[in-house]
Amino acid sequence: MRYRFFYSIIISCLLFFGSNSYSADLENGKELFKFCTLCHGKVGQGVIGGDFPKIGGLPEYYLAAQIDEFVAENRFNPAMVTIGRLDSMTDKEKADLAAYIASIDIQKQAPTLTIPTFTGNAKKGKKLYKGDCKTCHGKKAEGRVKKKAPPTAWQYSEYLSRQIDFFKAKDRIHDNDPEDETFDDYSKEEIIDILTFISTLDD
Repeated sequence: MRYRFFYSIIISCLLFFGSNSYSADLENGKELFKFCTLCHGKVGQGVIGGDFPKIGGLPEYYLAAQIDEFVAENRFNPAMVTIGRLDSMTDKEKADLAAYIASIDIQKQAPTLTIPTFTGNAKKGKKLYKGDCKTCHGKKAEGRVKKKAPPTAWQYSEYLSRQIDFFKAKDRIHDNDPEDETFDDYSKEEIIDILTFISTLDD
């Protein structure tokens, strides 16, 4: 009984100190981010047109997960992994990088940046969005930590469109579910309507 008591104390201490033992080094993350700016821009603003997404200010939980996905080649982009030097980073460096990117205030550092409104029917898109997207991405596409889903309201519509094409082709896994069929029943026009609605949410 005494053994179990002390064992439980040791485990509790390990869990407590293990979860609080590391604080991200934002200065180190900023230094590492220099390799990302070649494509994603000085403050992670990306490129209008969607070739390179906006990443500045994305949630830390999402950024950390995507870094691991790229390194593991579950999301395949060898050039980004090499140029961004993700494959040579330690876990601590990856955590620093994710924390720094998440800390970027896009609205403050790139105040003139706006998302062009997409070309579909926003009213129809709103109705469709409430059907499948709202639960994970939020009422205003602000993202939800509980679902580990990123915000999409301020992302380039063309980039989102390309990611949906990847999801439909199973070249990228949506919601960590290889069997996910969220987009299979949507026509191209309906997807454009959804993205048009999302583009109207950018402030």
